[in-house]
Amino acid sequence: MNTRNNEVSSQNLRTTGRILIGLAISLIPHVLTAQTPVVMQSVDRSTNRVRVTWSDPTPNQAYTVQIRDSLSSGAWRTAPTRYRWPWPHTHWGDATRNLPATRYYRVNAQTVTPANRGKLISNFVKAENNLTTLKTAFDQWGFTSFVLPRFATVDRKFNYETIDPYGLAITASAMLILPKGTNGPLPLVSVQHGTIAMKTDAPSQPGSGDNLAVLLATQGYAVVVPDYLGLGDSPSYQSYLYSRSEATCVIDALRAGKSLCASNKITLNGQLFLAGFSQGGHVTMAAHREIEASYADEFTVTASAPCAGTYDLGGATTEALLSKPDYPISYPFAMILAAYLPIYQLADTLEELLAEPYRRVLPPLLDGAHNETEISAVLPTDPIAILRSDYQADFRSNPNNPLRQALSDNNNYAWTPRAPVRLIHSRGDAIAVFANAEIAYNSFTNQGACCVSLVDPGAPAKLGHEDSYVPSLRAILTWFTTFP
Repeated sequence: MNTRNNEVSSQNLRTTGRILIGLAISLIPHVLTAQTPVVMQSVDRSTNRVRVTWSDPTPNQAYTVQIRDSLSSGAWRTAPTRYRWPWPHTHWGDATRNLPATRYYRVNAQTVTPANRGKLISNFVKAENNLTTLKTAFDQWGFTSFVLPRFATVDRKFNYETIDPYGLAITASAMLILPKGTNGPLPLVSVQHGTIAMKTDAPSQPGSGDNLAVLLATQGYAVVVPDYLGLGDSPSYQSYLYSRSEATCVIDALRAGKSLCASNKITLNGQLFLAGFSQGGHVTMAAHREIEASYADEFTVTASAPCAGTYDLGGATTEALLSKPDYPISYPFAMILAAYLPIYQLADTLEELLAEPYRRVLPPLLDGAHNETEISAVLPTDPIAILRSDYQADFRSNPNNPLRQALSDNNNYAWTPRAPVRLIHSRGDAIAVFANAEIAYNSFTNQGACCVSLVDPGAPAKLGHEDSYVPSLRAILTWFTTFP
């Protein structure tokens, strides 16, 4: 990529509070004839952020802000951000937490290179599992009450190219699990995992995996398990419950996974199944919708089984949050806020939206290196109480609140599936409330979808979210095996 930058000059400084800012600065000499200058326009300080803005008339550009605390020592380093660099916006906010007395800023501009979506970058064998090992695992997971492993498996981790929320190229990781002892033709399944806070807990990472993926592979399916953006080997923070990136991850992982099958002489039979639990249900729905809307010439979904998902984020899920000050799990709301902040430009810094003490203690924990327990330990019982009081009041009462609008933008039930869909959801689910599935089912049937069903896997008992996991996996397997 061609790179330009707008560097600080010691002759062009002004003071904002106690922070020294470079305003008018020169380009790198070797690109002077080829590029138009990036011009710093303003740097403004408030309680929770320093906002840097610039202008650039050159089209198709992305930017990286760099910082240093002294012009006489140290080097330029990439500025912290809630997502990653580069990005397409011509502004950025620096959180004031732990800011030094003096800071200098500069901006690098890069010409955007289109992504080679689905390109297989690398792969290696992560693990091989024999039938004895798998039988032991099935016993531990509670699977042997309804199924036994038929095939040993081999797990291959792979990296592939996809796009970030802004359409810029990014690397992501995934896993391909293949049954051993059969070269096909095999049905292909994409399994979408549930909520994960730590990068290293993603299915492709050492010591991690996905039970549903293993289950299906042992029954003779080729299984692709994508890590989502911000997890596994993907740079930056999570794009948690952002439908567009959920879908592009799945689609591009499937492309790379099919290439990997071909290179290992694994024949596929043309069937494509989609399944996932919890966040994986939301991802499954987003991927199915996107495939049928934009990639029908490349993929044909045989059937999809979204389980225990929040398909009505801006409606049923938000109303559950608002009506339950003791909502069972609080950390996903914090993860949503952090993910949507840069994508929907809710604010320049996370600190701007948070109340004390959360503006001090919460942002450092949402970096992909801390687990759910560590995040939950600093959170209130009422998830929404992390918001500053005025924003919290607006979120509770105003349907046009920007965060509520962002949540509604990630509803994924207002479409008409062509392939069969089985919504698997427990009526006793207090986390992803059952209304999510009811609303999706009613929307699909009202719009004329021919093959949609809604199944409670624990009926007549009303199982909770986690208790419905194994029954949901059983329902997925039972249904998928009905497709010849």
